[in-house]
Amino acid sequence: MKEGRANAKILIVDDEPSHLDLLLALLSRYGYAFETASNGKDAVEKARAFTPSLILMDIFMPEMNGIEVTQKIRTDPALQHIPIIMLTGLGDTRVKIRCLEAGASDFLEKPVNPMELAIKVNNFLKLQEYEEVKLRNEILTDSKKILEEKNRELERAYCDLKSAQSQILQQEKMASIGQLAAGIAHEINNPVGFIMSNLNTLQKFATRLKDFIKSQTDSLEKMAERKEESGLLLERVREQRKSLKIDYIMGDMENLIRESFDGAARMKQIVQDLKSFSRVGEERHVPSDINAGIESTVNIVWNELKYKAVLKKEYGEIPLVRCNIGQLNQVFMNILVNAAHAIEKQGEITVRTWQEGDSVYVSFSDTGCGIPPEHLNRIFEPFFTTKEVGRGTGLGLSIAYDIVKKNNGEIRVESRVGEGSTFTIRIPGAEDE
Repeated sequence: MKEGRANAKILIVDDEPSHLDLLLALLSRYGYAFETASNGKDAVEKARAFTPSLILMDIFMPEMNGIEVTQKIRTDPALQHIPIIMLTGLGDTRVKIRCLEAGASDFLEKPVNPMELAIKVNNFLKLQEYEEVKLRNEILTDSKKILEEKNRELERAYCDLKSAQSQILQQEKMASIGQLAAGIAHEINNPVGFIMSNLNTLQKFATRLKDFIKSQTDSLEKMAERKEESGLLLERVREQRKSLKIDYIMGDMENLIRESFDGAARMKQIVQDLKSFSRVGEERHVPSDINAGIESTVNIVWNELKYKAVLKKEYGEIPLVRCNIGQLNQVFMNILVNAAHAIEKQGEITVRTWQEGDSVYVSFSDTGCGIPPEHLNRIFEPFFTTKEVGRGTGLGLSIAYDIVKKNNGEIRVESRVGEGSTFTIRIPGAEDE
């Protein structure tokens, strides 16, 4: 027979020292670990402490017999799986049945046959090993199923997170547009106001011209009928021309029409810039003009800037860049609005663009209050804000950071308290125009 399992442990329970020594001698050659007990009570304690792979147990012992020990072991969840071979010198069938009812696994009659002992011990240990392997496989299978389910849950969570991130991005974008809606309305209201005023004046002018033309027509008809009254009629036309301010109207009409065209062009440009800025849901990366994107964004946020800062534009000669310009416009907007908020009364905001190697750089510098050093490492964290409650969500710069990363770019910030801040964006992959 092969040597026993290196980790196999056998508990031998017998109140006869000579028989106990014999069993030890017969089994020690196979490399098993042993523990012994000389009575039933000691056997239960040793089983709990030793946790054997197999128990060899005499039936008749003091304090607690083998049947009672077996019953106790079978009721203990930690021990109930252990095979128990009963040792008996009797061939009494009723005793064997009681042992089997108590939970015994097999029997060996005294005096023990060495070969039978070795074979039965080996077989039970192999069976025990098989059960352990089977249990481990079941655990591994269950673990694999659990891991697969966890992976599915993580995939679902990832999809939900991406969806939530997209929703937050859109909500922040809409919130930003909503915040600027009043300013845009103000910018549109100005040209609309003077266009309406001009049209009202033009309407009055048109009425006067209509009356004057009618008067001229009537006078000309009378002149044709009565040549002798031509002088009086001409004087009457001159007086009416003066009273209706026809000369002033003819001079001012050109200015009114020119102003109205300018106002309509401004409105058209604002609408185009707003359309270019929003581009809701567009995910394509196409060659885009960064300078034009900044310019359209400036037009959108101008009402936020013009009362707080002088805007300096230092646009460089830069090539088209493959990017999602709609998303980058939101980045430009967030940084420009933050720069305006950082300026308490009056200051300057400078926008620069330039090319280095294959990358295009955009910087936004302000002369605002600056960012404290302890906050510099946190400004791109979601929901982190130093603004008062109700003025900021803490998502603007976080979303800006994510957008720049999605466009394979980088964003960094330099700031000094009391002097201002500079945000610099690098966008790679410049393309020839």
